[in-house]
Amino acid sequence: MRLFSFLFLFLLLLHCSGTPSSAPESYSFDRLNLAHYPEKIPPSIPRSFLPESAVFIDSSELRSGFANARESYLLLESTNTKEEIEKTLEARSAMGDWKLIQKDSEGSKTVYLFEGFLNKSMSVLVTDQGDKRYAKYFFKKQSSY
Repeated sequence: MRLFSFLFLFLLLLHCSGTPSSAPESYSFDRLNLAHYPEKIPPSIPRSFLPESAVFIDSSELRSGFANARESYLLLESTNTKEEIEKTLEARSAMGDWKLIQKDSEGSKTVYLFEGFLNKSMSVLVTDQGDKRYAKYFFKKQSSY
């Protein structure tokens, strides 16, 4: 039920935005935080996975308690090439605290699956759409601590 309400509120945010605007908007519902053009990203997504030149488009965070994020999502747009973004992700996983479990490439899309310490997982979808690249980060923590 929580996941359904999380997805419903997130989709409501995306579809009720009206005219496109780059002004930051944020909404908080109990343990759920949604943001359109956020000024900061969810703290559970490591900044070292992000490309240098990025514009944050959407983010969401579902907390299990006061400070622990259970799920997070971030959508960003970058002018870096797809290969540069992939190189950043692979170099970051080589540092050791996030392990690259799977990488699948198909045309203009690449999907990564990372596993972190204490049952954390993160999926990253990188897409190439002409002169812009988009990256979607999905973070999930399986444990309760």
